[in-house]
Amino acid sequence: MKQFYLFTICLFSFSLLANEAECLPFNTDPFEITQQNGLEFSIFPNPVKNERLYIKTNNSAEKHIEIFNVLGERKLEVFTFNESIYLGELPSGIYIFKLEQDGKSGLKRLVIP
Repeated sequence: MKQFYLFTICLFSFSLLANEAECLPFNTDPFEITQQNGLEFSIFPNPVKNERLYIKTNNSAEKHIEIFNVLGERKLEVFTFNESIYLGELPSGIYIFKLEQDGKSGLKRLVIP
């Protein structure tokens, strides 16, 4: 639990510093960690309901999805052409959702209640 709080504080502080300096490629919202000039996509519902997550992108190429916990441990990896994935085995928590498609990648925060 101590590591979780430390990670959260570091992430929030880093986001604030990046926004002040305007030199790092992150969005201005410290809780939305999508990168600018990266892959444009959305995930919903977030927080997840019914253990299914939908992914919306602008093309139909194969998606490489990785989900990490707040300690940076990869908890799920999927290669799919589908527009949804099943998250039944992931416990409640806050995760980092990484999507790679057509040589681009992007990150989003994912909440599983």
